[in-house]
Amino acid sequence: MRQQVSDMLRKAIANGHFFPGQRLVERELCASLKISRPLLREALRQLEAEGLIRAAAPRGLEVSRITVEDARNIYVIRLALEGVATAGFVNCASPTQLLALDAAVEAIEDAGNHHDKAAVHTNKNVFYEIILGGCGNPLLSEFLSSLHNRIQLLRGTSLSEPNRLSNTVKEIQAIHRAIKDKDAVQAQRACNQHIENAARVTVQALERQEEAM
Repeated sequence: MRQQVSDMLRKAIANGHFFPGQRLVERELCASLKISRPLLREALRQLEAEGLIRAAAPRGLEVSRITVEDARNIYVIRLALEGVATAGFVNCASPTQLLALDAAVEAIEDAGNHHDKAAVHTNKNVFYEIILGGCGNPLLSEFLSSLHNRIQLLRGTSLSEPNRLSNTVKEIQAIHRAIKDKDAVQAQRACNQHIENAARVTVQALERQEEAM
């Protein structure tokens, strides 16, 4: 049950239902989720450990804010590791995982055709979960899964930028084509290109937001 509550809160943050800096009020969350306060607090502790929420003065919690410098650091790490995981998936994925990836990409394409940012976001998470699950390196998968929790705070910013939604779908398709072709080198290259594009767009958007504050 704690994991289910954590997943619901994580999804709400990823989809922008809770925005960076928003105060989280336990009483309101308990009422909306229809859960006990002890159960909620267990879930909140997990999200705090993941960096999705943080302590806020005087007493309470808020959704974490990601600064421009935070974003740059996150993308540097992601660029160093995620392409390696994608190349590993080419070499290690099972037929079942490959079929699951096909389905995830199809869902991303469908969401993109309907300009549904939330659905693109949700199915991109599935896409990456499949890749990390089949990359053949459990330690790399565990580390990137933790990093992806932080990335959730950035994807809404990235996908809200002009043309980013359509370009994201094209970049995912390029990664998928390389995987289907069993070309680990090209899969890693396409993944890195996707990350570099996302980093540029996201950092620029965050810089504008900081300038406006």
